[in-house]
Amino acid sequence: MPKKYYKIELGNNAEIHVYFETLNGIIVNFVAKLVFMQDGGYREIIRFDSAHGCPHKDIIDVDGKVIRKVWFEFIDNTDGLNLAVKDLKDNFEMYIERYLKWQKK
Repeated sequence: MPKKYYKIELGNNAEIHVYFETLNGIIVNFVAKLVFMQDGGYREIIRFDSAHGCPHKDIIDVDGKVIRKVWFEFIDNTDGLNLAVKDLKDNFEMYIERYLKWQKK
């Protein structure tokens, strides 16, 4: 299966990391995640993926634990990946701001 990985630099120490696999031109697995550079390392803040047989979004706390899943049961992996990249590009500043507020608690 062909595999592809790339990064999208957003500024403000944030990047989207995208990985996907295709079979006969169809996306069979994907991961798109928002990472934030802090204290010399990357912090994963939001992750979209196709694990568990369904595209979904994982919201990750400051300890790196998934605290909520948002399921997208009625879309395929191609639409899931497109949704993920668009959401992360459009909302990365809000996700980072929320993450930083959680760190202060």
